[in-house]
Amino acid sequence: MINRSSRDPAYQQLADLLRADIATGRIRPGQLLPYEGRLAQEHGLGRQTVRSALDVLRREGLVITERGYGTRVAEQQDRQVIRVPRGALIRFRMPTEAERAEHGIEAGSVVPVADVWLGGRLRGTYVGDRTDLTTA
Repeated sequence: MINRSSRDPAYQQLADLLRADIATGRIRPGQLLPYEGRLAQEHGLGRQTVRSALDVLRREGLVITERGYGTRVAEQQDRQVIRVPRGALIRFRMPTEAERAEHGIEAGSVVPVADVWLGGRLRGTYVGDRTDLTTA
């Protein structure tokens, strides 16, 4: 439920509600979300507010919007744990088109990659939504 007296903007509250539904499995991977007009009506919001909430979830890689089809929950990849040596430099950036194709990063999703450098040499490039980096 959207709290109109909250300090958090309505779009962020809606994004939080939808994120919780995704995390708990109420809305499953591959499942379409209700269309914008329905979400707006159900929550008493304007369509632009709903679009802003969906944009937050797209940037997080949780949903994918396809023109003419709708917005669906992204399939979550298994996470890989990579041990990074102490002293390594980790740089995050957006992937190139070639890296998107190589790693299967869907068009429309905003998923960064992490370059791990050690001793001035690139040791690996990892996709942000499916990799955990650890020094342990």
